[in-house]
Amino acid sequence: MSKAKSEKKQREPLSSYSILFIIIIVVGLATVVCSFITPSVTAASLPQILDSSVEGLIDAAEISFFLLILGGCLGMVTKIGALDAGITALVRKMHGHELLLIPIIMAIFALLGSSYGFCEEAVPFYALLSLTMVAAGFDTMVAVGTVLLGAGVGCLGSTVNPFANGVAIDTLKTAGIEADPGTTIVLGLVLLAAAYALAVFFVMRYARKVKADKGSTILSLQEQHAMEQAFGTEAQKGEEAQEGEATPAMTRTQGVALALFGLSFLVMIVGFIPWQNFGVDFFTLGGVPGEDGSWAVLPWSAWITGAPLGEWYFKDASVWFLIMSIVIGVVARMSERQIVNAWIDGAADMVGVALVVGLARAISILMASTHLDVMILDNASQLLAGSSAIVFAPVCYLIFLGLSFIITSTSALATLSMPIMGSLAASLGFSPDVMVMIFVAANGLANLFSPTAAFLPGLMMAKVEYSTWLKWALVPIIVIGVASVVVLTAAMMVL
Repeated sequence: MSKAKSEKKQREPLSSYSILFIIIIVVGLATVVCSFITPSVTAASLPQILDSSVEGLIDAAEISFFLLILGGCLGMVTKIGALDAGITALVRKMHGHELLLIPIIMAIFALLGSSYGFCEEAVPFYALLSLTMVAAGFDTMVAVGTVLLGAGVGCLGSTVNPFANGVAIDTLKTAGIEADPGTTIVLGLVLLAAAYALAVFFVMRYARKVKADKGSTILSLQEQHAMEQAFGTEAQKGEEAQEGEATPAMTRTQGVALALFGLSFLVMIVGFIPWQNFGVDFFTLGGVPGEDGSWAVLPWSAWITGAPLGEWYFKDASVWFLIMSIVIGVVARMSERQIVNAWIDGAADMVGVALVVGLARAISILMASTHLDVMILDNASQLLAGSSAIVFAPVCYLIFLGLSFIITSTSALATLSMPIMGSLAASLGFSPDVMVMIFVAANGLANLFSPTAAFLPGLMMAKVEYSTWLKWALVPIIVIGVASVVVLTAAMMVL
């Protein structure tokens, strides 16, 4: 191999931090250009552009601190050796059937995504699935595809997601437009089934290739090295070597620690699901609401964090994982110094991940402060006036897709866009139900590739670069997007 080719192959891609900083600068320059074209946009000043990154970190403090605390808890479990022992046991149990892990895990994530927008909450699973998939003979791209496409197609096919469907329908109602939740649920199920089938096909096809030939991995040499360091592939150079080595059985202490760690995740998931939206009030029993919206008397499930299960957000999850970190350390009979050191080491591994979350928020903050987001939306609605269903649906999908890059909050985008786009659809005689699902599906697809979406921290945890993910996922994303547009356009023409 020539020296030039060698240098080209070894060239490292831009980091997630650089990509986000570049986008922030581009958005800032775009506001300056647009301010000369329309008075509705305010040119971003240099201090605004520079401050936005810090403001994003402040705005994302709740989820960033959650990731640090989660990292501390993960560090505790890793120090005990419970994760390695548990994964070894799982791989042994699934020996010969490792591929079955993929559709099962993706189905779970898809259902969670469809029910309540399981997206940011999926970030902790990237590291766990990376450990599992690498030990099973795959690479970390299989883990990323399983988590990201699984949760992503769930959000794309949201059925009762209160942050997407719920906010969009409620916002239309305040604008005097009634959308039928039953119709949106049916459309969501159709989108979910189609997207899930396609996602499983692509992930399993790649997984089979990597399982049969490690050289077929799409990961760069740097990523493979990082994967080996983080997830121990050096110690797992083939099934023959694994079978020939005597791996110590899981100890009782490791088993209990792993069970407590699993319980921590289970309680977190239960805490995030908005049970009251589904008519389930079990977790709020005993509670008495106050006049200001807070609880005058705490429900039985709120005695730890102050919020009952079903009303949790990342602050509550942080409190829970902090408590469970201590419990796990005590159960493992670790000393105070061992607990503190293991926790700090785990949290330190998450610092970079926490910073990426804040930088992604900076982009939407800059857009909102300069009103560039509103200008784009207004022009888009004027462009669509008078178009037919076969044109209206795909163009609306593309508009929502673009806006999802700018406005990272699903509920904020629904609140801002649905009064304008929903009213436009109603004035043209199109179904507001389909318009809701166009918004939901486009926003869900953007979550699979937008650098401002919640998955960048997950990629960092799995040691996969953003550019590598795009290279692998481009075809699956396009196919899923086209399938979604076909379904939605047909629905817009029929309903």
